[in-house]
Amino acid sequence: MKLSIILVILYITCAWVKSNTEDPPPPPYEEFYYMQTLDHFNFYNKGSFPQRYLVSDTYWTRPTGPICESPVLFYTGNEGDIVWFYENSQFVTNVLAKEMGALLVFAEHRFYGETMPFGNSSSLPENIGYLTSEQALADYAQLIPAVLSDLGGSHCPVLAVGGSYGGMLASWFRMKYPNIIDGALAASAPILYFLGTNANSEGFNEIATIDFAETSSEGTCATRIHSAFNEITQMSNTQNGLNVLTKTFSLCEELTELSDLINWLEAAITYMAMADYPYPANFLEPMPGNPINVSCSLLAKETDNIQGLVQVMNVYFNSSGQAGQCNNVSVYTTGALGSDGWDYQACTEMVMPISANGVQDFFPAAPWSLSQLTQYCQQTWQVTPNPNWITTYYQGQDLSQTSNIIFSNGVLDPWRAGGVVSNDGGNDIITIIIDGGAHHLDLRMPNSADPTAVTNARVLETKYLMQFAQEASFKKQLKSK
Repeated sequence: MKLSIILVILYITCAWVKSNTEDPPPPPYEEFYYMQTLDHFNFYNKGSFPQRYLVSDTYWTRPTGPICESPVLFYTGNEGDIVWFYENSQFVTNVLAKEMGALLVFAEHRFYGETMPFGNSSSLPENIGYLTSEQALADYAQLIPAVLSDLGGSHCPVLAVGGSYGGMLASWFRMKYPNIIDGALAASAPILYFLGTNANSEGFNEIATIDFAETSSEGTCATRIHSAFNEITQMSNTQNGLNVLTKTFSLCEELTELSDLINWLEAAITYMAMADYPYPANFLEPMPGNPINVSCSLLAKETDNIQGLVQVMNVYFNSSGQAGQCNNVSVYTTGALGSDGWDYQACTEMVMPISANGVQDFFPAAPWSLSQLTQYCQQTWQVTPNPNWITTYYQGQDLSQTSNIIFSNGVLDPWRAGGVVSNDGGNDIITIIIDGGAHHLDLRMPNSADPTAVTNARVLETKYLMQFAQEASFKKQLKSK
């Protein structure tokens, strides 16, 4: 797996799936801006910027005295527009908030959405250095007390919620600011996919391969995709072979570099694995329910492996049959969603070593290379990655000093390879494994097609979040006496 696809996976995997059109809308919200500190760790820098956040009190029972039992559900915004997350986190907005009588506060992450500290110049090297997870968490730690003070809810329990990178932030928020956050739900949060942990760098691609293999008892689909990659590699050795591949995959431009095609293929396959939802949904591209099953069924109808892979790609890129005349393999490179933020973060502290070996997975072998990543990041951003910083700053695998965090992971989700799937220490560290669950399926609106495991997971998540809130409320009452 080449460098470009490694970076784009880190960036796009945290993009959210749009709701089904039949889903009920989330409760109405109000949009606000908080004048946020630009640099929380520099007393000489007095800069500030407007940070966007959303508030919904539809289900909140506003406290009228010294006791507050109605919690705050605080969404730790990740790499995108906060309205997008609000509209697509409907287990939180429509279900949890109602059952818990909670206030909803969704905060936008600095350098994403409309929260651009330097406007159109935010991505310039002299400005983007203020984009770190540490600064983002400090933003949230400063924002929450201010918002709750205005609403008369300073003594209310606060629970952080997030998925993917947002889930990582939710767990880290509880670890770093237990005085602000009383508990957290971290869905599909690969906090262990960093150097200094026991994570397998090949785990991401192995799980994606297993997802395709398990569509049949013989693993035929994965085997044939593996063969297709091998055949494509052999064909690329001649110009005529490259010309044939250009025509076969309906590429918009003549293929000159095999890596461009491989990156494009790998991106679509791994996105399909992450968005293997049991009902039709959009994950950058419209897809049917159970898209892996659908794609493998189409592949099985083709006797030629490469033509079978074409059918797999059509499920991702053209399931509606309305796509354009050709495929642009450059679309799925870094910055595909129109933001450079995650590409920069992947070049500084969010260094996740993803690799393929071509044996346990069906991709062409591509070991992870820190030197290759460093070269790219120095050329692109004039920065050198710090691959050990995240585990140094956020405790790594040692959860013994923290508490009240729920980690949920779907069995189908490739990011499970870096998730917390067992409790190795810590108080009330809850781990939930969701059979048949893809990337943060549990945060989506409940659906009749959901596997039983995700329904059960949501029940557990509600139970423990209520427990965290009740314990926090009791402690706050004692302190107020």
